[in-house]
Amino acid sequence: MAQHSQPDLEIVLENHIDGKVYTTFDAISGHVNITAPHNARFDEIKITLEGATKTYIENLSPASTRSRTTATHNFLKLVMPIRDTDYPQPRIAEAGRTYTFPFNFVIPDQLLPRACGHECLSDHVHDAHLQLPPSMGERDVSLLDDLAPDMGKVQYSIKVKVLKTRERDGNDVVLVEGQKKLRVVPAVAEAPPLSLGDGYDDYTISKTKSLKKGMFSGKLGRITVSAAQTGALILPSPSSSATSPATTMATLKLRFDPHEATSGPPRLGGLTTKIKTSTFFAARPAQTFPCRRMMAAQFETSRGVYETSIPLSSRCVEAVSWKKHEPKPLAERRNSDSSTSSSDFSDSALAPETKDGTVYYTASVLVPITLPSSKAWVPTFHSCIISRVYTIDLSLTIHTPGTGVPASSATLHLPVQIAAMGNHTERAPMTAAEAAAELADANEFLRPRVLSIPNEEHIGNSVLAATPSDLPPSYEAFSQPRVVVEPGRS
Repeated sequence: MAQHSQPDLEIVLENHIDGKVYTTFDAISGHVNITAPHNARFDEIKITLEGATKTYIENLSPASTRSRTTATHNFLKLVMPIRDTDYPQPRIAEAGRTYTFPFNFVIPDQLLPRACGHECLSDHVHDAHLQLPPSMGERDVSLLDDLAPDMGKVQYSIKVKVLKTRERDGNDVVLVEGQKKLRVVPAVAEAPPLSLGDGYDDYTISKTKSLKKGMFSGKLGRITVSAAQTGALILPSPSSSATSPATTMATLKLRFDPHEATSGPPRLGGLTTKIKTSTFFAARPAQTFPCRRMMAAQFETSRGVYETSIPLSSRCVEAVSWKKHEPKPLAERRNSDSSTSSSDFSDSALAPETKDGTVYYTASVLVPITLPSSKAWVPTFHSCIISRVYTIDLSLTIHTPGTGVPASSATLHLPVQIAAMGNHTERAPMTAAEAAAELADANEFLRPRVLSIPNEEHIGNSVLAATPSDLPPSYEAFSQPRVVVEPGRS
């Protein structure tokens, strides 16, 4: 448009306030106001809803000539169609006149298959990559800290471009562009518990420790602290007026096996609870769900993880009562050789092996887990180059009766999911114009037709022209050379 001054471009969202959260099937409606300082010709206006993940990895090798490796994945691009009748005729913006172009988008419930075009080791991973990731790392739209590092961001925005076709080569030139960032937290259903196989040391659901009577005394016994995976922490609906935070409950199970039958259980101390956030980011797409053990084993320099912990609670559990389990009579033990019943700690993952006729003690501690409202919590997700997972750390202090022996502690690391309710809404209703256009398309599709054999001159002469696609690109771009970024510049 103007050579010395840019047109004024304003993006207005309906019913929008700072910090507003959009979720699955929410309608994002508004309009774009464009005012030119003086007459200027243009050819097209593009209004899109786009989502992108951006990461970078610092190159620590002294042999590398690049300070960091960057990656961008454009996973979502919805285009608002603009009819020819909505443009001025001819397409010349008059000086001082404001032109308004409305738009209406609906946040989808999942991405198109092309959004994840790389190889995955299982369909489960591929399906996870096709779910919408939540906004992350954008403090200007979340208002609160979402515990995301600078190395990984998920961005959603309404973007507007005014284009003009250059006559000498036919390429589009951007005359003016603008964007409006959004915070999107899609609905996330609670997933089944993780299958924790052998060697999966990212989590610890059971811990056994040996206790001594004193510095130079004999053994007191051994204590086993264990817990099952908790239910998900479910974020409330963005449209809900309820202010109660997301809460779940963990059950800490204790078992003490004394070295001698006359020894009683130890005295318990404090129990502290923390939630640890782990944000995995990479410069190359992930073929499986990331974990620290796999990263350390494969020594992958193209991946990183950022972890931080938030204290949740701290309390004394000294008053917890122990239940004593006496040995069964000899006759009863002989009659129960083929029985499959057992005690409360029958799970092999929770109970140590004991001999018949021994005394042991059990106890349980209920641990409420509540997310603090001082943070902007992000649901658990796995995308192609960014993942966010959570761990509940439970640390129990154990005191022995003897003197000179410091208190012991047993710490568990339990996986926990953060899910999101969404707004429980169906797909947003169509506008009157959209409904009329869809009805016209349906009538045209159902219109009776007469089929006939084509003329011989047309048989075998069909040519399918290759048309460009506005869908997100595949991961072939990851094999291209990276852009060199000087230290201190993003």
